Amino acid sequence: MKITRFKTLESTNAYLQNLLNEGVDIVDNIVVTDFQTSGKGQGKNVWQSEDGKNLLFSIALDMSFLKAENQFLLTQMISVAMINVLKKYLPEESLFIKWPNDIYFNSKKIAGILIKNEIKGMMMGTSIIGIGLNVNQTSFDDNLPNPISMKMITGNDFNLETILNDICLELRAISQQSMVNGQQSMVNSQWSTVNGYIKHLYRYQQWASYEHEGVVKEMMIIGYDQFGRLLLKEKNDREVVCDLKEISFKV
Repeated sequence: MKITRFKTLESTNAYLQNLLNEGVDIVDNIVVTDFQTSGKGQGKNVWQSEDGKNLLFSIALDMSFLKAENQFLLTQMISVAMINVLKKYLPEESLFIKWPNDIYFNSKKIAGILIKNEIKGMMMGTSIIGIGLNVNQTSFDDNLPNPISMKMITGNDFNLETILNDICLELRAISQQSMVNGQQSMVNSQWSTVNGYIKHLYRYQQWASYEHEGVVKEMMIIGYDQFGRLLLKEKNDREVVCDLKEISFKV
């Protein structure tokens, strides 16, 4: 893996995307920065981070073995990989994946993931995975609803390079194993991608409040479909299928 480091960068995802657009082979390239001036989250969300306190990086992986219609498997793979790394440092029972791919410690957000997929016909190509992990920051903007960091949880400072290495090795190992054995290995392999995702899915099979179609109501997450859409059940047993931004989680 090739690592490129910047003190400041607009966006690690955008940097790799620009190289890909120029025809550069970016597979197994990692771009790390101390500070992002335009860090992105899902949709129009932004990712805010104190300079030099957290992990801000993107990695490019070859996902050409995966059918484009099954790209949500990649979202699951990345999310489970993050859980696998973080449980070395934090209690696993408190780590969750908030659909589709935010990483939570109890009810607070500790990491965000932004995935950009290249599609080539019916198959995928290169995927750029951007990750922001709150590590040593202890004070956050009041506009952020529920941030938390590894230091806030444990009181300890962490080595950013060690955690970066852990995450990248986990991601690369899973992608290489899947490439050798095909996409089905992402489901059935020793990493148990799908089982790991549902095991840690935030609020799975629990009644909780959500805003859907402009109304706040009690619903239960019962799973997700092949395309990654969230499946919920209302109190009257009516099932609801939601895509990104069609539902919001309420406290």
